[in-house]
Amino acid sequence: MHYGCGVDETASTSEPSLAGRAFDRQWDIDFHISFTFEVPLAGVLGALPPGVVPMEPVPELALLNVIHARYVPGTLGESAMFDEVVCSVVVQPDLSLDMPTPRQTLCVLDVLSNSQSFVRTKIPTLRMPVRYEPSLRASVAEDRLGTEVSDDHGPIFALRCGESAPRYKDRAFCGQYFAPCDGSRFHGVWRWWGSIHESQRHRRGGGQLHPHPLFTRHGVPIDAARDCYLQQVSQPQAQVHMKTYAPAELG
Repeated sequence: MHYGCGVDETASTSEPSLAGRAFDRQWDIDFHISFTFEVPLAGVLGALPPGVVPMEPVPELALLNVIHARYVPGTLGESAMFDEVVCSVVVQPDLSLDMPTPRQTLCVLDVLSNSQSFVRTKIPTLRMPVRYEPSLRASVAEDRLGTEVSDDHGPIFALRCGESAPRYKDRAFCGQYFAPCDGSRFHGVWRWWGSIHESQRHRRGGGQLHPHPLFTRHGVPIDAARDCYLQQVSQPQAQVHMKTYAPAELG
């Protein structure tokens, strides 16, 4: 695995800001799946930076979020699609910012990608802990309702939407993130829109997390991640989109 860095010179100066943060870029995503699991609160507290407070759906439980996103060809000059996997904890937002109420706020613990251009861009512009893993591979289900992700260290996770007939709806919302990077803490904001299916009906089954370094290097208790709090998957043959903005350093 390798860390990369570089300077983004493509940001538009005419794009409106969000919460006073300058626009960075738009990301177009061909496939997106996100599962949020309930885990013991004590198991994630040590992975969070100081001042970042986890959300508790019920006392003593926290929410662990995993994402697989596959970006369209042409993103960052890549000729083919490439993948990103993310491990985060759902945390409390900063409600003092001048922006719509965040639908979701994540503390990003780890990000893997099989694109060097992605890593070189995302570390210096969004200040996230992104690692280059050339062996990262993902098998998206033919019906686009699931994915299996692995690399040379072994399987990472397998996610499968629990609905046999998912109902897709157009969504548009804002969010925030916290991230440790280069010995400091950063806070960012984002906009997201597209057609997705969301469900909280399938509490058990549909998702399996494996003891991979994406989780184990942070001490995340994946063996206790049994109940699925929320499932999200993008509509087949329809892109979803995200706009990101320059983060603020918290020290």
